[in-house]
Amino acid sequence: MTNTTNVPEFATDQDQADWVSANLYTAVVSDALDSIGLRNQSLMSDVRPLDESLVLAGRAKTARWEPVNPNAERLANPYEKEMEYLDSGRPGEVFVMSVGRHPEIVPWGELLSTACRVRGARGLITDGLVRDSRKIMEMKLPVFCTGRRPLDSAGRGEVVAYDEAIQIDSVRIEPGDFVVADADGVVIIPSKVEQAVLSIAWSKVVGENRTRDALLTGRLLRDVYDEFGVL
Repeated sequence: MTNTTNVPEFATDQDQADWVSANLYTAVVSDALDSIGLRNQSLMSDVRPLDESLVLAGRAKTARWEPVNPNAERLANPYEKEMEYLDSGRPGEVFVMSVGRHPEIVPWGELLSTACRVRGARGLITDGLVRDSRKIMEMKLPVFCTGRRPLDSAGRGEVVAYDEAIQIDSVRIEPGDFVVADADGVVIIPSKVEQAVLSIAWSKVVGENRTRDALLTGRLLRDVYDEFGVL
């Protein structure tokens, strides 16, 4: 990690996601959003990683799930739109699924994780449950969810729209917004402020590094804060 405050120019979304994963973290991204007046960009604290050692960053590939109407005619393929959605994923994207916190919609498992990895997508964020969690963790795929349950989605939930704006908790998520997720939670960066937020966050990381180095020499916190303005 260098001490320059300039964010590099990236050739691809994958390159940007790799750099963010290696150099930033949700706390400084959230602080950067706060600094420009966007104070409601973090999902609720129960959207947690299956593996806290993994970091997830990339562009939001959105989908909205709804409960299946039990009186509706059964589809020949109950996974049709879900499959369209997964198969349209691209490198550098993060699948972001809203299920409205429904306790019986389990939208993700091992096979979708495999499809995600083959597409070059980065991982999953959902306000719902997942299954096959042991297999997913063996894959080292970052998955953020509210819990685990071994149910099949068929007959319980279905994708009704994708690549459209969704809402998780009180956070609006547009397709292409940049997401950062780690052990502290999930933060959504609106695409229109993405570069400004990344630049502010990186500047704070550099400042924190300098602050930490000064503190390690034994200097008082107040004196170090007065010099660097970072806490």
